[in-house]
Amino acid sequence: MEQTLIVEKFGGLLKEEPLSCVNDESIVPGTCVLEAVDPFMGYYREVSSELKPSYLYLMLEGHYSIEQITRATISIRKKFKYGFDAAPGYINVFDQYHRTIRLRNIEQFGHIGLLQKFYREAGFVLHKKVKTFTNQSAKISLSKLFNLEPVGELMFLDRSQPHHGYFIIPRYIGWDEFRELTIEVKYETSLLNFDAASAFIYENSGITDLVRIYRENLTIEKLTAIRNRYLKLLK
Repeated sequence: MEQTLIVEKFGGLLKEEPLSCVNDESIVPGTCVLEAVDPFMGYYREVSSELKPSYLYLMLEGHYSIEQITRATISIRKKFKYGFDAAPGYINVFDQYHRTIRLRNIEQFGHIGLLQKFYREAGFVLHKKVKTFTNQSAKISLSKLFNLEPVGELMFLDRSQPHHGYFIIPRYIGWDEFRELTIEVKYETSLLNFDAASAFIYENSGITDLVRIYRENLTIEKLTAIRNRYLKLLK
């Protein structure tokens, strides 16, 4: 039986989503935890669903390295009884950058406070809640490992998360240009109903630029059509 090739690459991802402060008794009092209230909004604003994924952000004081956050996460997983996924990142909200730990695959909302306490015990200072806000647009940059399965010319499916696909683009695109390009891609009405983010991976002593596409039940054919539209407009 032929084995599926999965390529693990380290890189980053940039997206823009509205965030709101979490007001729940389970979190550490006086601290700031943010929630993506409209995740993958490029898709779910067009397609109704009661099964939106949950993304939470533990806000930190100070600047911690990727290594510090990763080592702490590995240690916490050994004593935390439940599964979760964590990635270091930065959030730019109100024109200010803050270090964060993105959490997903949380089984219960009440686990957030427990994870906060574990990270605090590992030496991290939790960000104090200064103000309360809802639906505030924020740029979110994450550092993460991608588990990619090649599925065609310069295309991949994410084998660690469903509904995610990627394709390589020939050059770096800044966020403002990327956002405008994505709007133009969607003028092709047959390609509606997807969310896009900018991504990159380190490989071959350089950086390869990608577009991340999110769409429930994403097929290779649909990913190919979206990729072809991006590449045509980039030319």
